[in-house]
Amino acid sequence: MARSTVTYTLTVQGMHCASCGMLIDETVEKVDGVVSSTTSVRTGMAKVAVDPGRCSPADVVAAIGDAGYTARLERP
Repeated sequence: MARSTVTYTLTVQGMHCASCGMLIDETVEKVDGVVSSTTSVRTGMAKVAVDPGRCSPADVVAAIGDAGYTARLERP
């Protein structure tokens, strides 16, 4: 049985180019429970789909921080 996902929308600061967005997506997608990540440098936002039983917003924010950026949850 497939689990449902929740999409977190985050504001990300410190991005300057498309490579920044790709680095964030690659880093976040390594977090257990993350299904997908799409980051837009243009809007400064990341949308991260997760299995809520395995991943929390804090896990996503921490991963973005580990990549060298600052993130804040906008809405679940």
